[in-house]
Amino acid sequence: MKMNVGVSGNAMPSVLNAARPILVAPFNNLRTAKKIPSVPSALLGRRVTALNLALLPSLFTLTCLPSPSKANTDYQSPQDDDEEERVVRLFQETTRSVVSIKDIEVPNPKTVSQSSTSEVAEAIEEGTGSGFVWDKLGHIVTNYHVVAKLASDTTGRQKCEVSLLDTDGNAIVKDGKLVGIDAAHDLAVLKVDVPEKYLKPVMLGSSQSLRVGQSCFAIGNPYGYDHTLTTGVVSGLGREIPSPIGRPIQGAIQTDAAINGGNSGGPLIDSFGHVIGVNTATFTRKGMTFKLKGKIL
Repeated sequence: MKMNVGVSGNAMPSVLNAARPILVAPFNNLRTAKKIPSVPSALLGRRVTALNLALLPSLFTLTCLPSPSKANTDYQSPQDDDEEERVVRLFQETTRSVVSIKDIEVPNPKTVSQSSTSEVAEAIEEGTGSGFVWDKLGHIVTNYHVVAKLASDTTGRQKCEVSLLDTDGNAIVKDGKLVGIDAAHDLAVLKVDVPEKYLKPVMLGSSQSLRVGQSCFAIGNPYGYDHTLTTGVVSGLGREIPSPIGRPIQGAIQTDAAINGGNSGGPLIDSFGHVIGVNTATFTRKGMTFKLKGKIL
């Protein structure tokens, strides 16, 4: 049996197999994050888813057989249409709040300006992840393991490149400055310098009132495919998952919404578009696949 795991919304880390259950971590632990002087205290204090009909031999005539197109239409109810439109609107209203993050190494830090890391020919992309816009000040929430190399860098060679979407769907790429970390809960905060008009903060929810069976949605950048939506349900609550430093994270949310490499740091949202967790990672235990999904805010 395959399972996915994520972290619930009170603590704030693969798309090919959507049937895998997933675990997610809580959001409330964001308040325990170690602050770097430039991080506003208010930031860390908020709570934050054919049968092909063989052609009939020409010698048979079935006058009552409907055309394939009509038959397919008959199977779809008005409720199906409403549900599909709801998910489409949910994605359209929340996707601009999700960012793509690239972990980049540059041989010579002196050749890199504040916003042109990707223009350096020698730059090496070492990994990708996701994040989401926290406020109009340019703070981006993601997983600690997505920016771990930047957090431990003492040479100035490690950079994080953040890609946002403007109102027309065009990508805006800026370097992200690390301003806060909480490795024990796999959380980190980046800051980008862009005009407010390019920043669309997420709407925050709470994982404390979640129930097993509720719908949930993940938006991220698996394998570099930006702004990918996967759907699922809350499969379990109160799970325990390991943090990047080995300590257990309590209150993880288990879900079957597909999450793969590159999804880490992206939001897990409910049916109202509210963030209830942070997608984290995937691990296997005793033949069962778990995805560390959203952490409790």
